[in-house]
Amino acid sequence: MTALAFSLYNFISVQRQPDTDVTLPHIVRISQGADVWFYLQPTLSTRVESTQAEVIPRVDLRMYPSNLGSRKPTFFWDESGAFTYDPTQKTLNYDWKADPSPLLVSRDKPQQPLMLFTATSWNFSAGNYEGRLTLHREGSNKPLTADFCLTLSTSAINSLRSHGQNSWIGFRDDVPEARAKGCYILT
Repeated sequence: MTALAFSLYNFISVQRQPDTDVTLPHIVRISQGADVWFYLQPTLSTRVESTQAEVIPRVDLRMYPSNLGSRKPTFFWDESGAFTYDPTQKTLNYDWKADPSPLLVSRDKPQQPLMLFTATSWNFSAGNYEGRLTLHREGSNKPLTADFCLTLSTSAINSLRSHGQNSWIGFRDDVPEARAKGCYILT
């Protein structure tokens, strides 16, 4: 009888929807010229054994400037890519991999997509920004969200301008200065 109850419990538990988590990386990369390109690589995973995969058909990025007079950017998921390291040049290169498409997440197949979000005809200015990554799940499941903040000093803005559209700079949240502020900062 115990074996039957245990088997029934296992059968029911693997039929349920996966409980998906989203974790933000310790580094985001940003470039700006005519537009802003925001490179973000979240980790999507589930610890729950399930026969079903979580389907995420759409991902949104929102940024809210702390300066109420500033224009709020409209980001869209432009594409997915991958970074490759060139040891001879000692550079990190970005390569296009795919257009935006649904993400499938299961316990055996976590996802770590490198997403490029674009805000056209907009640029960051010095200040603090509150960000929210929203992953819309298929069906009636509530979207997954991950909140973060980004602090851009005047020197960070100058670095973005000098690097231009085709060269990004990294902002981290795991260095001591960033931990003290609780935000991604230029390192």
